[in-house]
This record gives sequence, C-alpha cells and structure tokens, in this order.
Amino acid sequence: MNKKVLIITPFFAPETHAAVFRAHKLVKYLKRMGWEPSVLTVDINYVYNEDPGLLKELEGVPIYRSSYIEPSIRGLKMALGGPDRTFKTLKASGALNTSTQTSKQSTNNAPVERSTSSKLYNYILKRYLNKPDRFWTWEKGAIKKAKEIIEKENISMVYTTCLPFTTNKIGIALKKSLNIKWVADFRDPITYGKRFHSSIPKIYKLQRQIQDDTFKYADQVVTLSSSYGLIFSDQYSGEYDHKHSFIPTGLDDDYIPAKEEEKTNTFLFIGEYLKEYKGHFFSLYKKAIEGLTEDQIPKILIIGRKDVNERVVNSNIEGLGIEKYIIFHDHMPQSELYKFVEKSRFTLLINGAYSLWWCSFAKLVDYIALKKRVVAFIPAISEARSELSKSGLGVFLNYDDESALKLKQIILEKDHQESVNKEYCKRYLASSQVKSFIEIFENL
Repeated sequence: MNKKVLIITPFFAPETHAAVFRAHKLVKYLKRMGWEPSVLTVDINYVYNEDPGLLKELEGVPIYRSSYIEPSIRGLKMALGGPDRTFKTLKASGALNTSTQTSKQSTNNAPVERSTSSKLYNYILKRYLNKPDRFWTWEKGAIKKAKEIIEKENISMVYTTCLPFTTNKIGIALKKSLNIKWVADFRDPITYGKRFHSSIPKIYKLQRQIQDDTFKYADQVVTLSSSYGLIFSDQYSGEYDHKHSFIPTGLDDDYIPAKEEEKTNTFLFIGEYLKEYKGHFFSLYKKAIEGLTEDQIPKILIIGRKDVNERVVNSNIEGLGIEKYIIFHDHMPQSELYKFVEKSRFTLLINGAYSLWWCSFAKLVDYIALKKRVVAFIPAISEARSELSKSGLGVFLNYDDESALKLKQIILEKDHQESVNKEYCKRYLASSQVKSFIEIFENL
C-alpha cells in the first residue's frame, strides 16, 4: 500500500509547546516504522518558545512551509519590513523577564486598566481578525501548497490536527477536491469547552459549521481523550460514532531518562499555572507541612513559562509564608524536563473537583509513561482520574481539612510501586501512539 501521508499543522518544530508534540512524535515514529510522512506548516512562529533540536530528530522528512501573517498590528508591521517582534526574539532580548512583566501590573496584582485604543483593538481582533481563528491568513496558501505536494509526491492520505479550526478547513477543501483519505485529529473538544471557541455568536456559528463539515467529510476522526468521543456523540446523536477512535498522545521513547535511585523531595507541577487554580493547593500544602521538620517538607517545583507562573503563583501565596518552598524553572526541552519528572517524588494535577473533567492533560501523558505518582485534585468522573486509576498511579484528594491530613501522610510515607500497572503505562509511549495511528491508516 501507499505509505505516504501529509501532516498538516501550524504548530511544528522548532516550536516547542504542548500543541506541537502529538504531530511531532507521529512524524518521527512514522518515519522509523517504514512510512513516508511529509509536513506542511507555517513559515513563522510568532508566539512560542523554540528548540532547534526538534528539527534534528526529523532529518530526511520533507517539511514544507507556506506563508502565514498574523492578523494583528505586529503581523502587519513585520510583513511590511518592520522589526522582529516574535516571542522568541522578545524573550532573547529580555523584554519578557519577570520584572518587566510585573511592572505592567498594579500594586494589588490586578491588570492595569486598558486604554480606549487597546479596548478597540481587541474588539476588532475578536470580531473581525480572528475569524474563524488567527490562522485564516494561512489557509489559501496552505491549500494550494498541499495540492502541489500531494500531486508531486503521489500522497494518498492527509492528517490534520485541530485546534485551530483553520486546519480542518484545509482538510475539508482537500477532501472535496482530491481523491484522498483524511484523518482529522482533535486535541480539544473544540465547540464544547468555552475556552476553545469564540464568544462572538457569528464566529461561533462559523466554527461549529467547520466542526460539522469535519465529521461529515473526514474518513476517520481521532481524539486524544476518550471523553471527547462522548461529547461528540452527544453533539451528533451518535451519527458519527463509527468514525471515532481514541489514541492518547505518547511520551517520546527516546527521552525516557535513566532511573534515579535518589528522588528529590518535591511536588512537581508542569505547564502554565492558570489563574483559575487560585491558591487552593498552596493553602492545603501549608496545613499539611505544619509540624514537619525542614528536611521532611517537600519543595514545590513549577516548570513552565517563568514570567507567567511567578506572577500568578505569587499573587496566590501572599500571606501564607511558604515562598521559600517554591522553586520556579523556565520552559525547557522535553528531554530535560523528563529528568525532573523522573527525580521528583510526586507530580501534581490541581485543577479542582469541577473543571476540565474531559481533559487528559499533556502533562498526564508524561506522568503515566514515567510511572510517577500523581497527587490529583480532579473531578470524580474525569478522563484523567480514569486513566490514573487504570495505571495505578493516582492519589486523589480534595481541598478540605481531611485531605490536608492525607497529604501530610503521603509526604511522610515511603514511596511504593506495588500498585502500578506497568503494561498499561506503555500505552502512553509515542511508539504505541504511532502504531495505533498506523492501524487506522492501513484500514482506510
């Protein structure tokens, strides 16, 4: 059979953030397993950190880049020859350091009141320039480029990853005009979670139509969480259940660190500390460490965008007196991150009892694959709770006094691995992820 597949995503190496790695690992391990992936992505990264090492992992893979201009003042100025104002350049210049960011906040940690011109600009962005999302300027050129690649390379299959909605529009256009198979992959329940779709009714209507057409035209729909399948089944009354498959994202097998005999006494949090988390965990932590000696108290290690995390966390721990126990590290390559995961005694999921029940969390993939105990504050019916239970890694708590006592007991007890389902944990490796995709590709 034809083992060529075109991967279409605006998030790709050398960008390095959660939205990149599902497609990155798919490409990397497809190549190793005898397939011939090609990639179509954008020609500029405005927003995220970069890791040049990611491209080195994909030597021999054709990566095509078509023009993208961010629909913003920054994008327009840069397109007309203005200075580089991308995230990586601003970060390298020090413009995004914590002190600079902090100066933009008022003394009570609330955002400085926006000017009238700023409010007008954001009004225009939301209603006119992000329709259906900020990648609409990439769509026309990407469709043209994709057709050229498909014809030139004799490709019979296309894979798209969503969000953004624009990638699905590209998939729809290619499916309608060419004799190809199309696998549409959802990293999020795009019209279900409020954070994923527009609050503007006219734009939401367009976004929902894109999702409807995706289910109508795609040959297979894949989700990284089984709960998304339940959401989509409800939205379409089961009409497309036969098209749906659940494939979790996997940790890159190459990055599995050597086992550390001596663990660091830390609670590890990975990613962006959202304002919605508030200070619940920190208040519980303070109660749990009361009466413990300094060497018994675990540090809280927070790894992610340091400028963001420091600002949000510091506003939530004011008055608790636990600042000395919190350590911040900036975003780092996954190969380095996993060393911290391996060494830490505990990892954290702290979103609370009601939010994100459908979410499988990018960080959860790392925790399960590396067989780490997870202290989890998550909904009783959540996807994350289900997967942690199956793997035998979850320690489930609530934000109450009884849980503070349990947390203290967890801190004081010796670690144990007797309950870990090691075979189930292998499901969360990239090699397993890609084998599951290959099975789908071969059956289309």
